[in-house]
Amino acid sequence: MDALAARLARLVAHPTVAAPDPAATEPTPFEALHRTLAELYPLLHERCELTRVGPHGLLFRWPGSDPDADALVLMAHQDVVPVTGQDWSGDPFEARVVDGKLIGRGVLDDKGMLLVVAEAVEALLAAGFAPRRDVWLLFGDNEEVAGTTAQEAAELLRGRGVRPWLVLDEGGAVVDAGVLPGVGRSAAMVAVADPPSGRSN
Repeated sequence: MDALAARLARLVAHPTVAAPDPAATEPTPFEALHRTLAELYPLLHERCELTRVGPHGLLFRWPGSDPDADALVLMAHQDVVPVTGQDWSGDPFEARVVDGKLIGRGVLDDKGMLLVVAEAVEALLAAGFAPRRDVWLLFGDNEEVAGTTAQEAAELLRGRGVRPWLVLDEGGAVVDAGVLPGVGRSAAMVAVADPPSGRSN
């Protein structure tokens, strides 16, 4: 397993299943995931401002050099779909490579996206990159059941006068060959929203 896959496997190891009632969500896996993120991405945690939203959501701000530039918002979520009643050939929270693919609960939805965002920011910080616009990272905690943390974060950003230039979240599905007419191989479905105002908020 290469280093990137090994780091993703460490994120998958935390069974961050959110309950429909936030008060019923077991906090320990989320707290452990936060410690793992702090260990794997020290520059992100040292140089970006962290605000906690919702029960276990993380909202980081990477300040830009131009306070008048609209912000970039990068989103992912920590929570995963429950595994109860599903047929797994092994422990779903012990990621493993099968036929060249990393298998585990949350690899695709959505800890892979979380890893990609954190890896990119960590690498850019290490290289000394300074963004022109503020970059906000929202790692939600209940997207699979309610999405209330994302709503709370949106209200918080709106209250601070943050106007997103672009919001990048997980996309649509990846479909097999033959599902789309005229497409002879697997394809990623990309969802684009353009509100009537021309703004993303």
